[in-house]
Amino acid sequence: MLRLRRLAPRSLLLTTLAAGCSMADGEANYTGSGEGVSAGDSGAGDSGVGTGAASSAGDAGGDGGVPGDSGPVGDSGGPIEPGQLTAGEWRDLDNWSFWRGLFSRTDIQPYEAQWGFFTAQRYPVVVTADGVALADAIVTLVGPDEAPVWQARTDVRGEAELFAGLFDAGAPADGYTISVAGTSVPAGAPGSQKQPIAVTGAPPTAALDLMFVIDTTGSMGDELSYLQSELADVIARVRDQAGQSVALRLSVNFYRDDGDEYVVRPFPFTTDIDAALADLAAQTYDGGGDTPEAVDVALADAISGHEWSESATARLCFLVLDAPPHEDPQVLASVRASTRKLAEQGVRLIPLAASGVDQPTEFLLRSLAIATGATYTFLTDDSGIGGDHTEPTIGTFEVELLNDLLVRVISRALTP
Repeated sequence: MLRLRRLAPRSLLLTTLAAGCSMADGEANYTGSGEGVSAGDSGAGDSGVGTGAASSAGDAGGDGGVPGDSGPVGDSGGPIEPGQLTAGEWRDLDNWSFWRGLFSRTDIQPYEAQWGFFTAQRYPVVVTADGVALADAIVTLVGPDEAPVWQARTDVRGEAELFAGLFDAGAPADGYTISVAGTSVPAGAPGSQKQPIAVTGAPPTAALDLMFVIDTTGSMGDELSYLQSELADVIARVRDQAGQSVALRLSVNFYRDDGDEYVVRPFPFTTDIDAALADLAAQTYDGGGDTPEAVDVALADAISGHEWSESATARLCFLVLDAPPHEDPQVLASVRASTRKLAEQGVRLIPLAASGVDQPTEFLLRSLAIATGATYTFLTDDSGIGGDHTEPTIGTFEVELLNDLLVRVISRALTP
């Protein structure tokens, strides 16, 4: 299994040190998830957009491929084998002083206002019942005026992320309370310290909702067929490894931009994994034109156009893309509204950045992951496939095979 340690650029480390971020606590030397587990280790409706949801799994909606094909085809005409793309992972929630320290840089500080995400007032919690981590518990941050400010659900380790002023930098500095399962406690100081809360509650249904939302515009053409092969391998492995212990439902969705053949091509959650894999393999790339794409419409469909499980061990949504949303105020307001709804529903939004993602887009994607309690993943140049991949502004990370990395991330979401 490929695992290469990639050091952060020396200039970034020096800048981070100058910003006062502590590296003694191991944050600046973060390597992947910090767990060092290998893949497979136990230790991870129609919204009225685009052409609408396909009538049944396996219907490709008339774009490329034929359901039942053997899979993506490479330039040589043969099938593309998985295990070729390389990737890295960085979880800002586990490297909080590093993340916040970046905003002392004059080139990075403007991104908060550009995208409208202000993450400084973070209130992480860990919820237990009878001394055991409680998953899928609804946790609410209540403001000084007793109005709900932010709501999230705990993950399999009982952890949830709450925020004040995430979309408003002028929020009150204190006076918050945290409510979960009939218990209310004063919120501690904002930061990275997880506040423990003990409640009475029962574990959720042993279920995994797994969704992929994939950009299929023309700029994805350098990597899409490889991504289809890698994601199909990930899904098959998760079915084989986790499908015995949790009920797996899968949804694959695709988006482009206004004026293209479709804006969003959604497929509902299904337990017919083979049919969903056929839907994935059948897609092709086209359209786009300008750099921004309909990310806002895709996210709105992901959370409002699908029936997520009311009770589940984990709900994961992988957003695979190489371009940002349009920067119109109403578009960014929609992205923020979808982010709030994803957090409320307990859906962890995990970006997978492909070639072409620039630094401003990187910081938007990392903000989306932070807001939903997730992690940031990205392709690297090590595979030699696709265009250039801008190395993210992070500390030390490990280069892994993409399929192994994603299986590990999904496994971690199911393992206390």
